[in-house]
Amino acid sequence: MKRYLLILTVIFAAALISSCKKTGPCEAVITVRDTLGRAIGNAKVVLRQDSVVNPSTGVRADIFEEAFTTGTGEAFFKFEWEAVLNIEASYDVMSAKDYIRLEQSATVRKTVVVQ
Repeated sequence: MKRYLLILTVIFAAALISSCKKTGPCEAVITVRDTLGRAIGNAKVVLRQDSVVNPSTGVRADIFEEAFTTGTGEAFFKFEWEAVLNIEASYDVMSAKDYIRLEQSATVRKTVVVQ
């Protein structure tokens, strides 16, 4: 009986601990390339979500984050919540537009080609 109670207690404790999983941030890595597939360093990358209104609360969410790519053509972003964001990348006279869907506790990668 004591063994059964001990096993049941251990199973309950394990279930309780695993259900308290913390969530991490949503990360986005945007890679900018040219039409020949070469990485573009120092390209401007903007992630935005304009005028999204929560239907329940009426709160307006305006997200605007800007970064420049590294020598490997990558720009890094971190957000607290999942979202679908517009991507605008530009370098000199070249540009590209796309979108990305952020996922909780995950790093999402997207490549855009400027032309």
